[in-house]
Amino acid sequence: MRKILLAVSAIVLIAAAAQTPDASLRIAAVSAKPGPCASLDATAAPGEKAYFDHLAKRLDVKVLKCPVADPAAAAAALAAGSLDMAVLDPASFAPVAGATRAILTIRPEGGLNRIPVVVAAPAAGPAKRLEDLRGKTLAFGGSTPAARALPSKVLADRGLGADVFKAELVAADAADALGKLRSGEADAIVLHAAAWQRLCMPDDPKAKPLCSDLKVLLKARPQAAQAIVVRKDIANEARYRLIGIHMPMHLENRTAFSWASSWAPKAAEFEPAEALALVAAR
Repeated sequence: MRKILLAVSAIVLIAAAAQTPDASLRIAAVSAKPGPCASLDATAAPGEKAYFDHLAKRLDVKVLKCPVADPAAAAAALAAGSLDMAVLDPASFAPVAGATRAILTIRPEGGLNRIPVVVAAPAAGPAKRLEDLRGKTLAFGGSTPAARALPSKVLADRGLGADVFKAELVAADAADALGKLRSGEADAIVLHAAAWQRLCMPDDPKAKPLCSDLKVLLKARPQAAQAIVVRKDIANEARYRLIGIHMPMHLENRTAFSWASSWAPKAAEFEPAEALALVAAR
């Protein structure tokens, strides 16, 4: 699978492009021969050319290709300000997490969106943090991928695989899981955020929350395997434009999308990501 790193000169993506003739959008690709940025040559693949042309038209900047040795080199250049956007994995992101933030991930064909997962336990119970659930019984809010596989991934990302729990109960639905918790059959419930919202957050903002007897130990998305990352000091408008250009690309320019998303298997679409999408925060 071809690994592609993207780098964008974010400071000049907006109105400054009209004032600065040499404003550029720098795209980095992992290469055995790292070198300076340059325009695409005549041998560029059709998808690569389509992507460069798409970005050049939407951003009104010069688009350049910048060969880099590997993701770690891209991350270092990103943190140093030499690049402004790159595709990183958790290992390459970790050293630069303080100076960068993720903005986009890819949803695979048939895959779930990275929706948040909530882990909650009785407010009066002994569990104060996620680690306190080791050796305890969890109740999941169903057997669908969103109710079972997604929450399990979130827990596994944090070092809590099925083997660390006494039992994992698969309830009929979120309400059934809550019933198992309140009856003492389970020590905590694990629900995706939509189920938690429906079950515990009343439509009437003046009404008493239905789960006021519970405390949330974790609310988090599954850790991304890779993400498009930008410098943390990028202007908000530039960041929003980058997200807005990439999200509909699978519909607007399939050739460009196929090339730009080739770092992820069976890519369906780009989706926005939280700043620490590459970190499994506890």
